[in-house]
Amino acid sequence: MLQSLDDTIVAVSTGGGASVRGIIRLSGPRSFELADRVYACSDAGGPLAARGGYCRVMGRVTVGDAGSLPAEAYLFRSPASYTRQDVVELHTVGSPAVLSMLLDQLLGDGARLAEPGEFTARAFLGGALDLTRAEGVAALIHARSDTQLRAAQALLQGGLSRRSMAGRERLADLLALIEAEIDFAEEPIQFVTLADAAATLDAVGADIEELLAQAPSAERLDMLPEVLLIGRPNVGKSTLLNRLSGVDRVIASAVAGTTRDVVTSPLMVPGGEVLLQDSAGLGLHETSTASASCSALHELHRQAEWATRQALVRADLVLVVMDASAVVERSEDVLGCVVEPRRLCVVLNKADAVPKAELARRLGEFERRGEDALAVSALTGEGLGALRERIGHAVFVESKPHAADVLALSARQRKALQEALFAMRRARDLCDTASDEHVPTELLALELREATHALSLLVGEVTTEDLLDRVFSRFCIGK
Repeated sequence: MLQSLDDTIVAVSTGGGASVRGIIRLSGPRSFELADRVYACSDAGGPLAARGGYCRVMGRVTVGDAGSLPAEAYLFRSPASYTRQDVVELHTVGSPAVLSMLLDQLLGDGARLAEPGEFTARAFLGGALDLTRAEGVAALIHARSDTQLRAAQALLQGGLSRRSMAGRERLADLLALIEAEIDFAEEPIQFVTLADAAATLDAVGADIEELLAQAPSAERLDMLPEVLLIGRPNVGKSTLLNRLSGVDRVIASAVAGTTRDVVTSPLMVPGGEVLLQDSAGLGLHETSTASASCSALHELHRQAEWATRQALVRADLVLVVMDASAVVERSEDVLGCVVEPRRLCVVLNKADAVPKAELARRLGEFERRGEDALAVSALTGEGLGALRERIGHAVFVESKPHAADVLALSARQRKALQEALFAMRRARDLCDTASDEHVPTELLALELREATHALSLLVGEVTTEDLLDRVFSRFCIGK
């Protein structure tokens, strides 16, 4: 993926489609020269190539034979730029046709089309970012929720690299002392005791263990949170899903058992997008007869409820839907089990069919039992705004750490940390079995080198082309 850094690369750095503003970005030794071929400055300060960095220059871009358009040029001189090279950004109208014509002109003048992630790859190779922060850029691009955004920002701001590098420095200091002891093995000098080595390994290992235990999987964050509608037959789950999503995804019928499987629909709520799921009603198989003629239907109902139970285990939030006009049950009686409060909300549907005073009394019953409950009407839309707010708060605020506390690990990052931890554990075992008269310094040094190497791979101080290809292949062109 990574080609010559001597090339000047160019790409459209804004998303596809029309917009108010479009950006063409150049990076490389000829960035200013090539930008001058399509850009005319409005002031008397001379061409872009004659100017310094960290400034904005008003002017116009020439779009082939079609004329010129108002534009702004943002100039960054090496090494004070994102890529550590000369960088020029041309900002003009966000017309795909205009941007395409400008791009073609710059390519014809000698620029090369940037590959996916090549701007950030140059930032990494230039020392502006380590590999974990570069991965934070990719995570920021793909973030679809507040939680993913906070996790990406924590990675981009160095949350992972600071913790891992602090541990690596302590291990490197310990390794230096052990290697000094190997070099001066014939001298009566003790550079480090087994107790000191064990204490360092314990401290660094405990920090990595805590990081592995507390940080969620980045791949898991990429999955939309699941919100499950569950309840007895005919309480209005399907109608509620259709009304919330704005799409008739489920057949709504008064016939019990119309929904036979878990049906999903994306839903935007405050904080991000969730996957709303409608499930088969609970207890259907209990109401079917045991006659031979109904045995197949009974088995179908039983399998549908099994699918509902499986979805219940996976759900990030469970909405227990009840008929507000019928006898109100306890949520655990409906579910047949107890769900932790932060994952549960009772939704009293058909609120339009119940007098306000009676509805308030029934909501009060749940409040006295410590259960979160809302009243809605899928038919009229009453209370659906509050329900969306409740879903967003439960999924994106209550169930996740806040701001900088969020640090998600990708499979690559988790593997590197685990390899470092395994090497430290082997070194720790050597300390336990050794004695002050016989210290296996060569074996200790070997395990410490393995641990520091794994942590160096984590931040990209040691890399392979295959590793960089895997990391930067997730980027889009222009980033």
